[in-house]
Amino acid sequence: MDEGSLSNVEAPRVSPPQAFRALEHAWRHLDYLYEISKLLAGFEGTERTFPEVMALTSQALLLRTALLLVGRDPGGEPHPDRPLLTVWHVREVTAAQLSLAAEQAASTYAWLVGVKEVEPQGEAVVGRKGPGGWFVPESPARASPTFITLPLVAKGRVFGTLQVEAAQVLVEEGLAFLDAVASQLAVALDRHHALRREVHLRERAEALERVQWELLQRERQAHLEAETAHRRQAFMAEAGAVLAASLDYRASLPGIARLLVPSWADCCVIDLLQSGPSGTERIAMMAVEPTGSPPGSESFVARLLASHPWVASPASAEGLPEGHVPVERAEWEGLPSNVRLLIQVRGRTLGTLSLIAAQPGRYGPADIALFEVLAQRIATAVDTAQLFQQAQEAVRWREEMLAVVSHDIKTPLLVVRLNAEMLLRAARPPDEERRHRGRRHLESILLATGQMRDLIAGLLDRARLQGMPMPLAPQPWTVDELFRQALEVLQPLVLEKSQELKVEVCPGLPRVRADRERILQVLSNLVGNAIKFTAKGGTISLRARQVDGSVRISVKDNGPGISSEDLPHLFERFWRASSVSERGTGLGLSIVKSIVDAHGGTLWAESQVGAGSTFFFTLPVAGP
Repeated sequence: MDEGSLSNVEAPRVSPPQAFRALEHAWRHLDYLYEISKLLAGFEGTERTFPEVMALTSQALLLRTALLLVGRDPGGEPHPDRPLLTVWHVREVTAAQLSLAAEQAASTYAWLVGVKEVEPQGEAVVGRKGPGGWFVPESPARASPTFITLPLVAKGRVFGTLQVEAAQVLVEEGLAFLDAVASQLAVALDRHHALRREVHLRERAEALERVQWELLQRERQAHLEAETAHRRQAFMAEAGAVLAASLDYRASLPGIARLLVPSWADCCVIDLLQSGPSGTERIAMMAVEPTGSPPGSESFVARLLASHPWVASPASAEGLPEGHVPVERAEWEGLPSNVRLLIQVRGRTLGTLSLIAAQPGRYGPADIALFEVLAQRIATAVDTAQLFQQAQEAVRWREEMLAVVSHDIKTPLLVVRLNAEMLLRAARPPDEERRHRGRRHLESILLATGQMRDLIAGLLDRARLQGMPMPLAPQPWTVDELFRQALEVLQPLVLEKSQELKVEVCPGLPRVRADRERILQVLSNLVGNAIKFTAKGGTISLRARQVDGSVRISVKDNGPGISSEDLPHLFERFWRASSVSERGTGLGLSIVKSIVDAHGGTLWAESQVGAGSTFFFTLPVAGP
């Protein structure tokens, strides 16, 4: 049998003193085994406990080296071809001796475990040359010095070896001591590996449980996101249906507010900016008390109406953020979630959509994106409704124009036809009376022709203004020159009614920048109206003076005056006071206002019933 085997050791014959010493050695070995068992009971890993065990063993037996090969991985799973090598040695052992011991230990381990190639692992591996494992023969070679190899057995199977190199010849007691140490080490290692397997399995189970939990959480999150996305899509579909149901945004926008409250907000306010003096119009407002409000606390709706900056006072162009930020977030005490979005289309800001919630952090990025799309759809709906209203107004204006033309042009045409017939009848040899009647007929024809010309010119001007800005050719003109040209045409009318026309121009008045033909049209209309509505022998004043960098022109008469109820409607299209007996199209003052506005001026009127009327308009001063 191989050297180092327990069967090769012959039990010596001993005398009584020797027996006493052997018994003493046995007790010492038991003490060391007790200490070793205590170390192995608190086994803390091969790298730490094995050197301590071998240090105690070396105190009982003089050892030079001890090599432990364990065919288990750190998780306790079998890996016989890649055993973990742990080395203990005294200081005098050289590297060459350690290399020889390692090769012998690997060879013996492979033979006992039943593998043909081993690749030891761990920092204790020494003497390795080149990659790969050690290829071992069928049985380990005899080596010198003598190594003692003890198998580590658990559950009837060898899972490792303990190879020791003694510094002296070992007797049976020493070999028994080593065998006991190996047995205890095998038990400790097997228990440690079982514990590591259990820990490893528990860790794997926990990791698998974490993975499953994460998958479940991701699935729940995906399901929640899908539900939220479906909810947003359903809301946008319903909002689109509400906006498309009517071209009257005053009817549809309150429906949008009802959709938003309370599903998306506790309060919704929609304000539209207006060009009139009011500046804004509150189209819709919806608010509810949030759920979960503590009893006895101040009403959420009451606090909104009393102090919320976006609710207590309607929005205005001046109150919007500088640069008109599309989305504005704000937080106030008791009102933590506030979002205001601009309703914009084609570069114009039409109004604001304000959403308020009592819950902090109510609106995330996805909600803001949804509200931005909603604000854009509201802007499109409002813009479409306004364009439709403009189109309806254009249709109404066309119908009114055709009605006026068909009604008012019949009388001048009748006058022309009758006078023409009279001229034909008067074409016989004329006498003085016929010549006189013929002259009157010609004057009537000319007057009717002028009426038709004025009517058609007014309609053309109004039609031109309806579709595009009035074209102007402004030039510097003195006010005296403009007055003189206008009065050349108007003076015969003044003389016919025996009226007095006063003209007053302040000295040193600067020139104005004006389109001559258009301003003459303004003067003719205003002075002509004053002549028309002033009784015979009345007085009309035409004045001009400089006021605040512009020239103010006024036309004053002492006619019947205009009532306070009629004054606001003077410059509206087709409007005529019911108390006026004179017939007309109602276009003259509307055209005058359009011409003055096109020059950058202002037109207004002041009047008192029974005390006459005064019409004012301004023109810009021409540059030097």
